[in-house]
Amino acid sequence: MNEDGQLLKNADKIKDIPGVIVQGRYDVVCPARSAWDLHKVWPKGELHFVDDAGHSTKEPGIVHQLVNATDKFRDL
Repeated sequence: MNEDGQLLKNADKIKDIPGVIVQGRYDVVCPARSAWDLHKVWPKGELHFVDDAGHSTKEPGIVHQLVNATDKFRDL
């Protein structure tokens, strides 16, 4: 991103595109508030919080949600 809040400011450009937001509860790189704020302005953005995870894509809960998201869109 080029500036703070850029994604939120431009969320109207993706409002009709389905997607999935996967957020680790203990993520200190991207706070949960950021995922929640994006979810509020992106109606088709399905939000999943992973209770026992941080930021890493190698954490089992994150992997599980990412695989589910990939499977969901596989046949589009």
